[in-house]
Amino acid sequence: MPHTQTLATWKAINACNDTSPTGMTDPRTGIAYYGGALNLGDYFDMTEQEAQNASYLTNGTLHAGRYRRVQVDSGATGSNVKTGTIGLMVAGGQPALNLVTSYDKGIVGAHPVVFLNTVTAGNYTFVQELGIASVLCGATVTKSGPASGDLLNSTTLGVVDDPTLQEFVPASIGLALSVPSPNTLCLCQLNLPVLQG
Repeated sequence: MPHTQTLATWKAINACNDTSPTGMTDPRTGIAYYGGALNLGDYFDMTEQEAQNASYLTNGTLHAGRYRRVQVDSGATGSNVKTGTIGLMVAGGQPALNLVTSYDKGIVGAHPVVFLNTVTAGNYTFVQELGIASVLCGATVTKSGPASGDLLNSTTLGVVDDPTLQEFVPASIGLALSVPSPNTLCLCQLNLPVLQG
């Protein structure tokens, strides 16, 4: 029986910044291995316990939800691809569900995802697209008296805001489960469309 190579661990999905869609490269040449059990576009649901067990705690704790293997577009703004920021489908060209970019280079409302860690443009990673996610609030929060249960919208640089007008718009990503506070991660129940691909 041939040896089938697979990733050695799924214990740190919020620490992936791979140069290969399968997460594996030849240690001598750096050339990507193709095959194994992980492919671009693979997605899976995790319970709260599974997500916490798969967390690299330096980058935060993951929560119940759907996670997807994607490539970060080579034109993404690197400073906007970090833990808790929102990524989007790339603007222009053929739509590609498994190719995401930084908020400033994407189509607002088109397949929003949450980045789980800092990722180099052009590399591969996991993102969260459903469930309970940690999202990064911007430098200011618009609504005076932000609260749990408030609607959160994505804004410039891929951070989120708690807007004064609590109205669902294309930039809306979900409901705050913890009180939004400037420059901190806030728990959010994602309210995003389900896409297959």
